[in-house]
Amino acid sequence: MEIPDIKQQLSIAQVLDHYHLKPDKHAMLHCPFHDDKTPSLQVYYKTQSCYCFSANCSTHGKSLDVIDFIMYMDKSTKHEAIKKAESFITGGGAATAQQPLSRTAMLTKMFTYFRNALPSSKPARDYVEGRSLDREKLEVGYNSGQFHHGTRKDKQLIESCLKYGLLLDRGHVNNRTGEKAYSPFGKNCIVFALRNPQNQVVSLYFRSTTNDKKARHFYLKDRQGLYPNHPKPDTKKMILTESIIDAATLQQLELQGYEILALYGTNVLTEEHTKAIGDLQELEEIIFFLNGDEAGRKATEKYSKALQELKPSVKITQVEVPKNEDINSLAQSHEPEIFTHLLDNRKPFFPSNEVKEEPKQSKAPAPETKCILDTQNPEQITFENEWLTATVWGGIEKENLSRLKISLHIKSKENKYKTFRDDVNLYSHQSTKKLIQNLTEALELSTTQISNTVTELTEKLEEYRMQEREAQVKALKPKLYEMTHQEEQQAMKFLKSPELVKSTLTLISQSGLIGEQKNGLLLFFLYLSRFFDEPLHAIIFGRSGSGKTYLQTKISECLPEESVRTITSLTENTLYYSTRDFWKHKVLLIEDLDGVYNAFLPLREFMSKQSITKLTTDKDAKGNNVQKVLTVEGPICVSGATTKEGIYEDNANRSYLLHINEGANHMEEVMDYQRKLQAGLVDENSQNIAKQLLKNTQRLLKPIKVINPYATQLKIPDSVFKKLRTNMHYLRLIEIITFYHQGQRPRQKNAKGEEYILTNLEDISWANRLVKESLLRKSDELNGQLRSFFEILKATISKRPEDQRAFYSKEIREQFRMNPMKANRYLRELEMWGYIRQVGGNRKIGFEYEVAAWEEYQHLQSGIDILDSTLQKLKDKEAKNNSKKLSVT
Repeated sequence: MEIPDIKQQLSIAQVLDHYHLKPDKHAMLHCPFHDDKTPSLQVYYKTQSCYCFSANCSTHGKSLDVIDFIMYMDKSTKHEAIKKAESFITGGGAATAQQPLSRTAMLTKMFTYFRNALPSSKPARDYVEGRSLDREKLEVGYNSGQFHHGTRKDKQLIESCLKYGLLLDRGHVNNRTGEKAYSPFGKNCIVFALRNPQNQVVSLYFRSTTNDKKARHFYLKDRQGLYPNHPKPDTKKMILTESIIDAATLQQLELQGYEILALYGTNVLTEEHTKAIGDLQELEEIIFFLNGDEAGRKATEKYSKALQELKPSVKITQVEVPKNEDINSLAQSHEPEIFTHLLDNRKPFFPSNEVKEEPKQSKAPAPETKCILDTQNPEQITFENEWLTATVWGGIEKENLSRLKISLHIKSKENKYKTFRDDVNLYSHQSTKKLIQNLTEALELSTTQISNTVTELTEKLEEYRMQEREAQVKALKPKLYEMTHQEEQQAMKFLKSPELVKSTLTLISQSGLIGEQKNGLLLFFLYLSRFFDEPLHAIIFGRSGSGKTYLQTKISECLPEESVRTITSLTENTLYYSTRDFWKHKVLLIEDLDGVYNAFLPLREFMSKQSITKLTTDKDAKGNNVQKVLTVEGPICVSGATTKEGIYEDNANRSYLLHINEGANHMEEVMDYQRKLQAGLVDENSQNIAKQLLKNTQRLLKPIKVINPYATQLKIPDSVFKKLRTNMHYLRLIEIITFYHQGQRPRQKNAKGEEYILTNLEDISWANRLVKESLLRKSDELNGQLRSFFEILKATISKRPEDQRAFYSKEIREQFRMNPMKANRYLRELEMWGYIRQVGGNRKIGFEYEVAAWEEYQHLQSGIDILDSTLQKLKDKEAKNNSKKLSVT
């Protein structure tokens, strides 16, 4: 386990408890590291550390974290302290808590505590008396929410309360005590016990004393048991009440000859209820004593049918409760005799389906329940049906189809105060089952209604999610452009033009590219390599504001939209989690390579191998960890711009290097174009026509094999770094130029019947013109910016007389208007490579330099000329062969 993990998981309170050290209410204690008569060690629970303010302490001046504290206490090494701290977390250090009590033992103990707490709480006594409940006759308690504090606190109590739901883990630490923070369940509520057939407490019911409108009552999780208890076996007359408060109200009257049983609302008759009633062999009558409202009437009708089927011989009667009254409200406003009167005047209850049946007629199918899913706000999706309104906050997860986890807020339409909130995975059976149970209790609706609602909501969300995913896929895949017949004819004519490359260069210039024509044409061909299984890549270098992005953007505007992906930022996972063919035969344009620095590893692999694979772990529908292989396929052509030449060496080895022309003439040409653009003197329509023609031309290109019969005779300069890879880049560029001429080259077939076209010397000539600058850069020991500085430096110094060509860094910096640190860095690097040397000066007045290598760049350039000399030999050889053929004929 790493040290940061230990510090995050182990609190200072746990460590102090292990050493039996207990801070006072001010978080101070006697320092154990020296003789301390008054508390001088301050504990900081917020930072999980402590500090001794005594100058006599061996730790004075040092803030101790949990590991330091263990090390000083045990007088051990740092490593031993780390191991011991780790054991506290894993369970091997401090003494473990006792096992939690059984459910019945724990709840019996807690209910006894709650009963004893009620007399000492005036708000609780006032509430019970206000509800006309006699606490001397009833088993009722009060939860003040303090049972886990002070001297009552122990680990066994907390563990047991957490297990059975009396405490909820708040997920953070108390800043005052440094201990874990908990929220008591059912705080400020009166408490009733629910019992099993053995009369043991198996669950608790809480009724709020502070909020009688919202969140009025709560059941402990995993509710079970009946109130006030399971009926006696010899029960003959059974009264069913709507709530536990109503049952308690009747219980204290001590009615003779009646057994009382509470339902849990108008929509909750549990299996435990029906089993308890079904087991009563001597039962003669079931009396419904529910509220005097529409809900009570419907519940009486619904459950009377169910119980009549369960006990056909039992008489079903109903107590007529005054409108909008219930048992407890009657007890508050009437004398106890009212209940005797109502019971004596109860009437037989006849369910509505016992009315004389009319002749059967063919009926139209019942209309389906109307349910509406409103997704106008993706972060607040609402669902509505006949009974309730549900809001899905935060939207839904669209990526992982193996789960449907949502945050729900559900409101009852019948009673606006009946609400429910929870996080739930609708693909988890247990989670959905628990949701249905909780909603049934909270909203007081039938299990069937809630179950149907959850099913409808799930299906609607599934449908919405699939629609959203399909829309995302369509948005990521640009719509293919459909050329008109005229456009197709124009593009084909252009592909067959005699000087295709020169015409393409003209169109690129007409599209709005100012200067940089050679770089632009090379970039255009590099982007064409997307058609190949192993594309070429490009990195554009230049100072900030020199036009790197401008060059890349202008050429990308000449590519079909469906072939380009432009980004400013990219993470490692973005590549791996793309759809399998999202990047296939596409050009990835990166506006600034700094924005994708974290994704360089997979990006380099993608550029080299044309596919990337990652092994990851995910959750299946049951929540189990499963291994998953993510594979994304190319081929992909990558192009990026940057100012930092040195740090992208690995990528540069896989790419053509293009350096922006930063000369004064080029800058003036660009600025002149900008002025014309602002003055409205640029014909933008002709630019769009040129771009569209180039796009359509590429849409006509089809994959075809290219054979270069001159490949074995072509050579690249020996001075080039990474010759193996550079040689392949050179041959591939020739292949691309040949491929571009497919509309005017005769197609031939090999022995396998595969069609191919041949490279000619003109293709090689164009490749030589375009590749020289890049090869020169790859041959140069100096990077682009340093080379430019050195060449300008030589040109400046060469204008002086030979005996005055020494120079100081200060005069160069002032003449070139450079930052001093940058100028000194350039000079140091040139001196390191041996291109300049010191000839005088000192640190005080500055060092004096002279150029040591005047002709090295010309020698380097002459080495690149091997391309042209090789080409000339091939031309001479071909001309000689042609003349021989003519002489023979």
